Amino acid sequence: MRRFDTTAILCTILLTACASTTPKPAMLDLKIINGRILDGTGAPWFRGDIGVRGDSIVAIGDLADTGAKRVIDAGDRIVSPGFIDLLGQSQNSVLTDPLVEAKVRQGVTTEVTGEGSSPGPGTAAEKNQDRPWATLGEYLDHLDKLGTGVNFALLVGASNPRQMVIGDVNRQPTADELRQMEAIIDQAMREGAIGISTSLIYLPAMYSTTEEIIALARVAARYGGMYFTHIRDEGAKIDSALDEAFRIGREARIPVNIWHLKIGGRAYWGRMPAIIDRISAARAEGLDVAANVYPYPASSTSLSTLAPDWAMEGGYDDFQARLRDPEQRARIIVSLREQLERRGERGIYIARIQNPALADYQKKYVEQIAAEMGIPAEDALVRLFLENTFSPAVIFFSMHEDDVQYALRTPWVSIGADSGAPTAAARAAGAAIHPRAYGTFARVAGHYVRDVKLFSLEEAVRKMTSQAALRVNFIDRGILRPGMKADIIVFDPATIRDKSKFDDPHHFSEGVSDVIVNGVPVLLGGTMTGARPGRTIRGAGMR
Repeated sequence: MRRFDTTAILCTILLTACASTTPKPAMLDLKIINGRILDGTGAPWFRGDIGVRGDSIVAIGDLADTGAKRVIDAGDRIVSPGFIDLLGQSQNSVLTDPLVEAKVRQGVTTEVTGEGSSPGPGTAAEKNQDRPWATLGEYLDHLDKLGTGVNFALLVGASNPRQMVIGDVNRQPTADELRQMEAIIDQAMREGAIGISTSLIYLPAMYSTTEEIIALARVAARYGGMYFTHIRDEGAKIDSALDEAFRIGREARIPVNIWHLKIGGRAYWGRMPAIIDRISAARAEGLDVAANVYPYPASSTSLSTLAPDWAMEGGYDDFQARLRDPEQRARIIVSLREQLERRGERGIYIARIQNPALADYQKKYVEQIAAEMGIPAEDALVRLFLENTFSPAVIFFSMHEDDVQYALRTPWVSIGADSGAPTAAARAAGAAIHPRAYGTFARVAGHYVRDVKLFSLEEAVRKMTSQAALRVNFIDRGILRPGMKADIIVFDPATIRDKSKFDDPHHFSEGVSDVIVNGVPVLLGGTMTGARPGRTIRGAGMR
């Protein structure tokens, strides 16, 4: 009689059963292998793979035994969260160039925008075929329908309700008008705005009182929003401008973020340590206040910011009318002379001019233009103002590199490009723009890490990912973890660099090979895929 080892048979049956019932790992949509992972927290890199299913990260570690529909071999490069631009400014250019390639090639996967003014809300009369929205919510819906290369989050500009209710006049709102303005902010917050913003050197915000801003900020605070601000002065009166921002934060009980923190004007160079100390002191007292910067010693804006506030009331047409009046023109010229003296020789670079007849004066310093016109510099400015239907664009070389670096290395300072992604048409035309449009984030991760050694790569990535996400309450982005959205980039720390220059700006950054937005590659092996997986990120008021 044949004998059987019943124990061995039982074990074989059990093992077979276990093997047949143990589920195999589910197929991944995307797997990134052979990467050095920087998770965005500031922790040192580690080796591992990242698994993505749908729009989310589902696994990090050794995923060799897990299949995937698509595999990206990082080749020992850095894998990190996508960079978050805290002042993107692509809200208009994205409508005609939705891939926003200049941002993608820097590693940006999310833009926060709406500096002082936002694409909505507006009046019903402004809604037309070219602008099929009036409210902020309708604009966000339009972006989602369009499809974009990166994600977008919008702040509602405090200038919008002032423009809608009062206009470009220098007066305070009545009690009834303020209630209307508060209602406009309330609607925008419920439609998805992540907070409220001001830009206090531009029309009509320059006429807003602190009390008016506090009232509007309180509405945003009710929905968990934050307050972003281009403060009222970035030169001689920066202390009072900071005091105003701190007061708004305290009285509205809202987190404060100072956009493009800087100290402009040669007489004030070297003051950045004192400015950082003031903000640090406010933080120590319990105020939730932080800042962001762009990594360049030059700013870019409208030439009309050189004019005194009173001269701009009513808008650009009224400003031109004042310049035609001899008495008012004389007063304006006094202010322009002061600005020229403050900014020094070669401090004002005229980038773009609307009037084709003045095209020869583009891409030149004011001193050069004045010499060619054969008139004093202040008179050259007046001519540029009068012979254009809107203000020329300008680059101000007004900051010192030491001040830029001091702010940049401060732990609570994040990054914002303060520039939209240039369109293909702008590149073809060779339009003069600030190089920050193409190079901001690559410059931080490349030049300031590798060349200047201002901070570690881990710290640079933290500033541009998790720290930025915290400032705008993004709870599912900015860190590489299972359950987080799959906004992921792959870049080479040895070659990432900005190539855009002030005199030759239209060059994409280098070194970023792959960009994944919501689990979908928009840049793959250095080539744009044409995908538009970006979505709008709505604030808590809508949720």
